[in-house]
Amino acid sequence: MPRAAIALLVGAVAAGTALAELRVEGESQVADGVSLRVRATNTAPEAVRDVVPEVVYRHRTVVADRVDLIEGGAVHEWRTNLPAPPGPGTFPVTIRLRYADRDGPARPALLVHLIRTPGAPPPDVQATIATEPVSRMGQAVVTLENAAADQVAGRLVVALPDDLRTDPESRAVEVVGSGRVSLPIVVENVGARPGDVRPIFAVFEYDRDGTHHAVLGEATLAVVGSRSALRPLLIGLGALAVALTILALAVRRARARPSAG
Repeated sequence: MPRAAIALLVGAVAAGTALAELRVEGESQVADGVSLRVRATNTAPEAVRDVVPEVVYRHRTVVADRVDLIEGGAVHEWRTNLPAPPGPGTFPVTIRLRYADRDGPARPALLVHLIRTPGAPPPDVQATIATEPVSRMGQAVVTLENAAADQVAGRLVVALPDDLRTDPESRAVEVVGSGRVSLPIVVENVGARPGDVRPIFAVFEYDRDGTHHAVLGEATLAVVGSRSALRPLLIGLGALAVALTILALAVRRARARPSAG
């Protein structure tokens, strides 16, 4: 049974303590169709409210039932049935959870899960992601490495939670035989709060010898306060310091000057 899990920090951080934290897991079985189970575990003491899971698979979106409340330490599961894959191989499912914590605004969680048909061969391509902290903007680098002697051509899709964004989300990519390619990804913060830790997933899909392959890379992005917000304050303090220094020198010179008469 294929299974994927990632711990996502999906709440604000105050004094280093998470207000809400979900661990999102996906399990699937493939037969005549796909049986998918999504599990959300609230590992923090604060409850989360109005949790709505959305599953995207082969350009089809399924919205599961909304859960009013998941208490701290509690677990909730959803089960859904999806169509069978069109052929042998590995296929991605994107799972998005939206919820509210005690601060009120909607918050996102995200997981990309791979569905594997029985006997599907492993891919020749591996994907990794290197990240840097995100303030207003940030950057990640996706590296694809091809172990096969032949060139691979496919499509790379970058998945981010709703409060982060990249453009384009999808692009055509070619990787030479026994080679690698590194692709920079610009990440824009459109709602994440300083202290949040957000996931980033990169899915590279390609076909070879009648098999569809989906290669998954995953990492996390730390959200930090914008340094640019401090720049005007620092400039102002610097100007004030210069003005006070000039004033002090002027007063000192005036005192040292001999008086006339």
